[in-house]
Amino acid sequence: MCIMIRMSTVPITYIPNFVPDPDVYLERFWSELSWVQHDGVPRKEYYCPSKQIPYTYGSGRGIRTYQPQPQHELIDSIQKSIEVHIETSFDVCFLNGYANQRDHLGWHSDNSPEMDDTRPIAIVSFGVEREILFCPIEDTKNVTKLRLGNGSLCLMHAGMQDTHMHRIPKAGYLCGRRVSMTYRGFTSGI
Repeated sequence: MCIMIRMSTVPITYIPNFVPDPDVYLERFWSELSWVQHDGVPRKEYYCPSKQIPYTYGSGRGIRTYQPQPQHELIDSIQKSIEVHIETSFDVCFLNGYANQRDHLGWHSDNSPEMDDTRPIAIVSFGVEREILFCPIEDTKNVTKLRLGNGSLCLMHAGMQDTHMHRIPKAGYLCGRRVSMTYRGFTSGI
């Protein structure tokens, strides 16, 4: 049974234990995906869209282009579970692989013009529990923290990327592997 937690300070919904047997997913993703690590990016990445199109993210020194990777049966099955649960469809899944406490993700909003901001973004976490931080774009000192548990689902509500940023900081303790999946929708022009 899932318990939904809605946070009043940030437009998210958190559902712990959304995926049963999460350790099986962690091991399979870590060993079966052809992870990519771009120069200067402190984590591994995997881009898996429904339409076989590349995706360019960032600007300046941080710009990088992702090439479509093959769909994986577990990515599909989790996507279908989420879509049924929240009655929303998704077109793309980004996975981030964190090998240890040093791997992280800096402050950002998922506000690329190719991504549909009228749909939520679904984050599914596997492995070691890590914090995600949220803050309003206009008030970066007003930080809300949430610990993403193994097998959890965190929904960033539609429109949130216009008002908030988020990040996964380095952990202040020794920790093992984590895989984070983010499901999103493309805009209708893609």
